[in-house]
Amino acid sequence: MDTPDTDRDDAMAVGRTLNGEREAFAVLVRRYQGPVYRLMLRFSRDEHEAGEMAQDAFVRAYERLASFDTRRRFFTWLYTLALNLARDRARRVVREPLYRQDLEKIQADPRHDPLASLEAARLLDALRGLAPKYAEALALRYIEDMPLDAVAKTLGLSMSGAKMRVHRALHMLRELYGKEGTP
Repeated sequence: MDTPDTDRDDAMAVGRTLNGEREAFAVLVRRYQGPVYRLMLRFSRDEHEAGEMAQDAFVRAYERLASFDTRRRFFTWLYTLALNLARDRARRVVREPLYRQDLEKIQADPRHDPLASLEAARLLDALRGLAPKYAEALALRYIEDMPLDAVAKTLGLSMSGAKMRVHRALHMLRELYGKEGTP
């Protein structure tokens, strides 16, 4: 995702958008809608709401595009903006455990492997049990497959700070997941 060519293409798309080519912004939306949607889904737990939140993130990015520093990575800027929206939403919503309806939705999918789905739901519930700063670090590193330097930039941490946060988050997740997995 983060390559010099991608960064250059992103900067060009931003420049074209700022020069009035609205369709150039669609390139950025197509390129990053997946990671932004997954981020919002982790926070909202609802596909429809995640879609709306992702759309809000892109609208906000479009509105603030003139403030983007083209020396930075566009994805890092966009992801940080989306993360702030998700955090704002999380502050408004009371945390809830994984509901029976969530499991029923998963089980209703004809493509699902019941055992894998239950394990995935347990793992996701354990991830949601972490403090947001730890859950975000793990999601960026292992769900979005970002290198540690990109995780550090996205979260505003030093490289050693990002390593420490991911390490602690993995440790916490193992403890949470282990406790939930024991009968």
